[in-house]
Amino acid sequence: QYGGKEVLDQAIPAVLERHVAPREVLFDVKEAEVLVQEKTSSKLLCHYPYPTISCVGRCLDSSNVFAFCVAASPESPDGSVFDCLVFASSSEQECEEIIKRIAAGFKHTEWFV
Repeated sequence: QYGGKEVLDQAIPAVLERHVAPREVLFDVKEAEVLVQEKTSSKLLCHYPYPTISCVGRCLDSSNVFAFCVAASPESPDGSVFDCLVFASSSEQECEEIIKRIAAGFKHTEWFV
């Protein structure tokens, strides 16, 4: 459904309640995209250009948990299908830095859309 930051308050707990086995990843915020790699092998798990990311924010209950929503099917006519990806950083400071860098990425790429 709608991919605005308002959904994060419900989406983050919903994702965490699924109890999916956590994976250790390397999270790389680039100038035009976000890359997620497997920590042990550096295998690229996914990459998201900023225009596909609809929002980013942190979890209110935990200072080191953050998430972003991505368009799951950008080709759909109304663009209303989103995935919420949830991550835990090693500290509150790191969490804030990642969120700020992704937010800055929105500004860097707004002219490309």
